[in-house]
Amino acid sequence: MSAFVLQKVIRDNLEDGYESRKRNTSAFTFLAWSSFALALLGMFIGIINLDQILSVKGYYAVTALFLTMSSFVLQKTVRDNNDDDALTSSVNTPFHSNEIKVEE
Repeated sequence: MSAFVLQKVIRDNLEDGYESRKRNTSAFTFLAWSSFALALLGMFIGIINLDQILSVKGYYAVTALFLTMSSFVLQKTVRDNNDDDALTSSVNTPFHSNEIKVEE
């Protein structure tokens, strides 16, 4: 969950260009980064303290990294698809002008 929130914060702040009003407050940005770091740290502490052989610990560690990376990719894909749908629907709506047509 924290990876999704962190990805949202980073992308929102980059889209805003840091020039206009930012979508996320600095407190929310800090919360996103700290929760992501704590979740990742807690997961790896759990893997290190796991009473298994090194190959099992390595498997869990690689799987955890893959899950973290795939959550960033999934968040980006869902958001891009949503943005594309909004763009497509705005392009496909007919434009009705209020121009007066003059016949000769």
